[in-house]
Amino acid sequence: MRFRAPHHASFYAALTGALLFAALVSPARAEETNPCFTGDGTIKEVLDGCAAFLASGSTDNEQLIRAHSVRAMALAAIGNIDATIAELDEAVKIDATKPNSYFMRAAAYQAKKDYDKAIADLDEAIRLNGKFGDYFLLRGLVYKDMGDLDRALVEFNEKIKLDPDAASGYSKRGDLYRERKDYDLSVADFGQVIKIEPEGPKGYTDRGWVYVLKQDLDKAEADFDKALKLHQNDPSALVGRGVVKSRKGKPTDGSADLALAKQLEPGILDEIKKLGVE
Repeated sequence: MRFRAPHHASFYAALTGALLFAALVSPARAEETNPCFTGDGTIKEVLDGCAAFLASGSTDNEQLIRAHSVRAMALAAIGNIDATIAELDEAVKIDATKPNSYFMRAAAYQAKKDYDKAIADLDEAIRLNGKFGDYFLLRGLVYKDMGDLDRALVEFNEKIKLDPDAASGYSKRGDLYRERKDYDLSVADFGQVIKIEPEGPKGYTDRGWVYVLKQDLDKAEADFDKALKLHQNDPSALVGRGVVKSRKGKPTDGSADLALAKQLEPGILDEIKKLGVE
């Protein structure tokens, strides 16, 4: 099975969903048929499989931590964040030297907006392993949620330093620069995202919105068009193209794109307003 990401900003999916899933649920020795370790079956079957293993009396700490961690992700996928944290508490009790347990728990604390606890866990994860860029990325996102954009920028810079070939650091830093109205820096970062992931529509869409904010409608239109060639019905790109059409021509010129975007994602216009677009 594949866990569906819960509806919390950056909670697992935005950061490490596939990475953590692959690392934690790959088949493992005698447990290779247990849904807890194979990822097969429904979320309930995964939860039950993990519970059965945890009740089996195993003394294999690595596998016990995996079972708690997989249960944590399954519980997160159904929105039970308190139970997610409880599973990760158990993982930490088994071995307090595993940085990924703190990282995952920090993501859960971020989803609960318990930012001080999230930062404390990320500090510990980084103390244990200061070479893993996603720990800095998540700490930057938490600082951003707290409104501390300067601290967030430091963390995103560190993520990029550690993982210069990963798009995520540039993407999040581009978002921050856009929020600070440093539009040229934002354009540069989204350009780097496009360079790393040329077949992904998000870099073009994100850069297109910065061009809208810069009033460079021709470049915005080109980026939204490219995004829609890569992903035909991307709601954000549709809104962007509709906005550009309305601003370059008659107010009604973008109506069809806007209507389709709202049909595909009813709350999309509210999300676009959060970018600072009037």
